[in-house]
Amino acid sequence: MDKTAQQSPDQSATLLTLKGLEPFGVGGRRKCYVHPSDPSKCVKVLRRDDKRTRRHKKSKLIPSAIRREHDNNEEERIVLERIENRIGLKMREHLPKCYGYEATDEGPGLVLDLMRDADGKISRSLRELFTAGFEPDQFRQAFDEFAAFLLENRVLTRNLHDHNLVARHLAGGAWKLYLIDGVGDPAWLPLARWSSHLGRKKVQKRISTAWPRFEAFWKSGGVSEKMRQESTWDQGLLRHR
Repeated sequence: MDKTAQQSPDQSATLLTLKGLEPFGVGGRRKCYVHPSDPSKCVKVLRRDDKRTRRHKKSKLIPSAIRREHDNNEEERIVLERIENRIGLKMREHLPKCYGYEATDEGPGLVLDLMRDADGKISRSLRELFTAGFEPDQFRQAFDEFAAFLLENRVLTRNLHDHNLVARHLAGGAWKLYLIDGVGDPAWLPLARWSSHLGRKKVQKRISTAWPRFEAFWKSGGVSEKMRQESTWDQGLLRHR
């Protein structure tokens, strides 16, 4: 028998089966599943359907039409591992820990912590909670704590959107916010990552623009049925908990 064949792992024995399972959330470029063997974790896989949102890797030199499609999973893995290397498991106060990739029948799956409420149900996004009738002021303290964490640890993010922030409902009734997508600096030249001063300045800007945006969305009435029907993603609303 070929020596290489003897040493090769049985892929079918370790492959996670996701087909046939209902994702609990679908974004513009990724689907999120509860990990089949660990309900405390989720698995993110890239969407491959024609309705997915397409974003290509940034480049000043290569035309967008021929650039490689952006890999959200790989970007998130790199950024979360970089943050963990810098501040340790303190990151889990407001960010998911990344456990790397596992092979799935829908392609490479990025495994991360899955936020759950005290009752065991999957935590909902601020967008879903606003749509359900919760008011922004109910999450103000949780947001201030989250913002302080970002500033203290100089955690760079994209714009803070309500569909990327989940609110975990704790046993005592308090809320705790976690950023589940949109971490990292999208700038082509990441000066804010290299400079502490520029980094904190950029973090503060993200924080100061987020809350007015949340209030405006809440005042608009949240996610309408028309938005859901016309959207190619779930608008931050869970399919199941």
